[in-house]
Amino acid sequence: MKKYITILLVCFGLFTATAQRGGGKEKIKKLKIAYFTENLDLSEKEAQQFWPVYNAYDDKNHELRVAGLNKIKKEVSSNTNISEKEASDILDRIQSIEKQVYENRVDLVNKLRKFLPATKIIRLKKAEHEFNRKLMKQFRKRRGKN
Repeated sequence: MKKYITILLVCFGLFTATAQRGGGKEKIKKLKIAYFTENLDLSEKEAQQFWPVYNAYDDKNHELRVAGLNKIKKEVSSNTNISEKEASDILDRIQSIEKQVYENRVDLVNKLRKFLPATKIIRLKKAEHEFNRKLMKQFRKRRGKN
């Protein structure tokens, strides 16, 4: 069970670590904007509506993962002998954060459906997946060089 928690926290920590290096979060945000703009083909009106909604979603997601999961990560790493009850409580907290992340995603899609066609929302999902994959690939590449 401890391995599961550690693996889960490491996955979330990778994005956080990348974002915290020398204003990396802002760099990533700029790259994401450019990537989405290129891939979503939003009209000017759609873009004006899209970016405030998406940025609010992204900020909330980042806060949930960084604040919530980093706190849990510190607790787990500082406690070498974790009891079954503590592990169960930690898993409950992780599940609560994951549920909030999911609900945030559902809220995003519901808001976007008001002004974007479903095809562009699907393209957004694909663009997010591809962007994150490329980001992780770059992170691994850089980490291997250091």
